[in-house]
Amino acid sequence: MSIMKPTKTSPEVATVAEKANALFANEQAEAALELVEQWLASGEHVRLLRLKARLLVFFEREAEAKEVLERILLKAWYPGFWELAQAGLPHSYALLNDRHKVAYFPVRKCSSTTMHNIMALLAGREAKGEDIHDNVAQYELIDRSSEDAGLADYLSVLVVRSPVDRIRSYFDGNIAGRSHLVVDTNGKDSFYGLNTRPSYEEFLENFHAYRRTFMTVRNHTDPLTGYVGTDAGLFDWIGNTSQTNDLIDVLAKRSGLMLPKLRDMRRAHSAYHSKALKPAEQSLLSFYEADVNTFGNWF
Repeated sequence: MSIMKPTKTSPEVATVAEKANALFANEQAEAALELVEQWLASGEHVRLLRLKARLLVFFEREAEAKEVLERILLKAWYPGFWELAQAGLPHSYALLNDRHKVAYFPVRKCSSTTMHNIMALLAGREAKGEDIHDNVAQYELIDRSSEDAGLADYLSVLVVRSPVDRIRSYFDGNIAGRSHLVVDTNGKDSFYGLNTRPSYEEFLENFHAYRRTFMTVRNHTDPLTGYVGTDAGLFDWIGNTSQTNDLIDVLAKRSGLMLPKLRDMRRAHSAYHSKALKPAEQSLLSFYEADVNTFGNWF
């Protein structure tokens, strides 16, 4: 399914959205939501409805956010990954290579940077490292409810990872390693009462508060099934992140290209994680129950 082309936003609506975003950034979320709802009383504006859904998530009004996104998301220009997961629609983003007939379904913290770059190489483009994620136009929206998801001739591939391993990787690489929460708040030490430089234990203790406050956290920690559904049979190849090089071998053979292998990207400071789950990690497993039920055989 092609992504909707952007519709022209009126200058007034664009100004309202900018003001609402500024209010939220200044920790005035109630005022931001009030402003957005005032304008929505005058008509349907997809941009403002998306912003309303984001604010509803912040206020823990998840069901209302789902209803808003479920209604308007397929009219939106490049829905966010978290928006697709929140809406619960049977649609997933995929990177398609028509020449070699490969469909890769990306999930954050599941070798996605490596696989984005591999898909770029398959298409004859250059690898760009972490910057590979910047191009939203690379995605196709796949309707999983249609027969074969329209991918009968494609090799559909998915890399998965256990929920706790994803959380640990996200914390180590993005929060501790690259200070994403500090960057996201323009250098603030705290945001809506949350430490932007939390310890791992602090992050786990406030996991759901971080998820509703920071969309970067939500994008990286949403369940796998929120992105790709609960039918593992949709995919021709499923493997754990430890099997990423096996997938690269499959794609190299399929394409006849020399493809680079995944380098060991584990950070030295991740060694403090033991194999045994911490109590706070164990308590999060119920949130990922559908992931374990659907893809647990590959964890």
